[in-house]
Amino acid sequence: MVDRLIQRRRRDRGGGRGLGRGWGRGLGLGLGRGRGRASAWRGSSEGRVWPEGRVWPEGLRVALTLPDLVGGGAERVSVDLAEGLLARSVEVDLVVVRDQGQLRSTVPPGAHTVVLGRSGVSRCVPSLVRYLRERRPDVVISALSHMNLATIAACRLVRPRVQVVVTQHNHLSTSSAHAPARRDRFMPRLIRVAYPWADRIVAVSGGVADDLATTTGLSRDRIEVVYNPIAFERIMSAGAARADHPWLSPKTTPVVVAMGRLVEQKDFATLIRAFARLGEQVRLIILGDGPLRRSLEDLAAELGVGTRVSLAGFVDNPYPYLRTADVLASSSRWEGLPTVLIEALAFDTPIVATDCESGPREILDHGAWGRLVPVGEPARLAEAIGEALSAARVDRPKARLPYRMDTATSHYLSLLPGGSGSDGGRQRRQRRTGWSQRHMNTAT
Repeated sequence: MVDRLIQRRRRDRGGGRGLGRGWGRGLGLGLGRGRGRASAWRGSSEGRVWPEGRVWPEGLRVALTLPDLVGGGAERVSVDLAEGLLARSVEVDLVVVRDQGQLRSTVPPGAHTVVLGRSGVSRCVPSLVRYLRERRPDVVISALSHMNLATIAACRLVRPRVQVVVTQHNHLSTSSAHAPARRDRFMPRLIRVAYPWADRIVAVSGGVADDLATTTGLSRDRIEVVYNPIAFERIMSAGAARADHPWLSPKTTPVVVAMGRLVEQKDFATLIRAFARLGEQVRLIILGDGPLRRSLEDLAAELGVGTRVSLAGFVDNPYPYLRTADVLASSSRWEGLPTVLIEALAFDTPIVATDCESGPREILDHGAWGRLVPVGEPARLAEAIGEALSAARVDRPKARLPYRMDTATSHYLSLLPGGSGSDGGRQRRQRRTGWSQRHMNTAT
C-alpha cells in the first residue's frame, strides 16, 4: 500500500514540481519549532531539499492537523502517532492552527511543525488550503471535532484532492450535551453532514464508535476503531527520572495521583470529595491546569484536606509520578479513550477509574486490569481507592498489547486510502466527483 502511494506521489508531483515558489510566503505560516516565515522548497532529482540543504527522500507524506499543542490527550496521541510514522520512514508534518501548548517541546525530531497562524480553527481553512496546495501531503489525519470539520472543508477545496482521515477522540453525545458553547452543542448535526465526505472515519474506542454512529446517524460500518498509539518504551525510560515533588521524593506516605485538565469533564471535585474520606496519612496530587483550579482549591480547603491535596499544574514529564504513585485515579464523567489509564499500565500502577462512557471499561477489560466505579459517587470511589492502596502491583503485559506503537501505527497505515479495504471509499469518491467540481467552481 505504501509503495503504491509513493509511486502515485512521484507521478503527480513530478519530482518536486511547483514547490520552488516558497510555500507559506505571505500566508502567515510558520515551519519549524517556533514562529517565522516558512523557508522555500525547491525541486531536486534526489528528493525535496529543506532548509540548510537537508534532503528528504521521495516517499509517503502525512499531515497531522490540530488546533494547538496544549497538554490534552488527543494532542499527546498525535505527537506519539507522528513518532510512530517517522519510525516507518513516513514524512510527517504536524500542522497546528496556533503556536502554543506545553507539548511543543515533545514534537519528535524529524517532524515538521507547521503553524497556520490563525486565532481560531474556524478561520484557518484558507491557510490550510494554501498549505495543502503547496505541500501536497498524501493524506491528512485530523483530530478533534472542530479541526476535523475544517480539515474536511480544506481538503475538498484542493485539486488534486488530498485524502483525509478524521479521528473522533471523545464521547460525542455526552461532550456535546455538556458543552458550554451553543455551537458545540450543535456539533453532532455538523458531523452528520461533514464526516461522510471524509475518506476514513476513525474512533479511538468501540464505545466512541458506537456513540458516534448512534448520535449522528452515520453508518457504523464506516467507522473504524483504532486504539491510540502509546510509546511504552519511551514512557518507561522517562519514568525512571526522579519525581519533582516533595511527597514523592522521598516518599514517606501513600500517594494517589490523577492527571487531566481542570475542567468539568474530569470531575476532580468528586475525586477530592472521595479523597476526604480516606485516612489522614494519604496524599493526593493532581497534574494539569484549567479554569477550575480556584474552585477545586476552595473545595479542598472547605473539606479540610487543603494541605493534603496538591494541584501541581502541568508537568513536562508526568511519568515519574505514575511510576511512584500508589494509585492512579480517574474520576471522569465522560472520555473517549483516556490515555493516562493506558500509560499507567506501563508501570503496573494500580488503577481506579469511573465506568464512564467511554474507554475505561475497554482499557481495563471490564475490571480485570483495574477497579471500575460508578460516575459521580464519592463513597464508591473512596472505597475502591482504599482497596487499591492495600493491593500489590500486578504485571499486565497483555493489557498493553493493543496500544503498542507498532500495532496502532500499522493499523493507521492500513486505513490510508489506497490500502487494503479501500474499495468502498474509492467508489464513494468517484460518485461525489461531480458535486465537488461544481462547488469548487463556485468557491473559487
